[in-house]
Amino acid sequence: MSNKPTTRDLIGTLIDLQIDKDNLDLQMSSVSECTKEQSDAWDNEEKRLNSSIATIKKEIANKTSAIDHFIVEMNRNKDLINAEIQSYQDEVKRLRGRKSSIQRTEDYFNKELLPMIISTVGNDGVFKTDTTRYKMYETWGPLEITDEDAINDNYKRYKVEVDKKRARQDAIKAAEDGMGIAGFKLEKVKRIRRS
Repeated sequence: MSNKPTTRDLIGTLIDLQIDKDNLDLQMSSVSECTKEQSDAWDNEEKRLNSSIATIKKEIANKTSAIDHFIVEMNRNKDLINAEIQSYQDEVKRLRGRKSSIQRTEDYFNKELLPMIISTVGNDGVFKTDTTRYKMYETWGPLEITDEDAINDNYKRYKVEVDKKRARQDAIKAAEDGMGIAGFKLEKVKRIRRS
């Protein structure tokens, strides 16, 4: 395991050093008179704290730079994955088009060509080949809607959807006024903007 401090550790150390420096400043400002030895000790301690704070800040900056490089790499990989996804989506679209074409050809055979052949050369609605026996029969086809307004409500389905985009604006306004809207929860979140 690595003994390198994490960014969290470094920030914790920076906070501790800053508190120590603030306490030292308070001690120095609260004493009206001090000996040369006390003054030298406080000056040395202040220099040590300032040096430590500068060192920690530099380490945090280096870590942040490494994080930035990592974020750039993640974004590059994300873009590569998006390109790959788009490539697969294009291939899926092409394959669906081929499947649809095959389905249309099959529908033409089953709905147009075979009924015509069976009617023309079949024997009492039956047509045989070396491998298959086709029998024509009559059944109900698909239900078509001719006038939607005339249809009884028993045959209608309704889907209720919440318009979150519209509700968000009202929820933000209500939250800023110290109120809320029943059924919604809206909290402030922290975001990062890179530039």
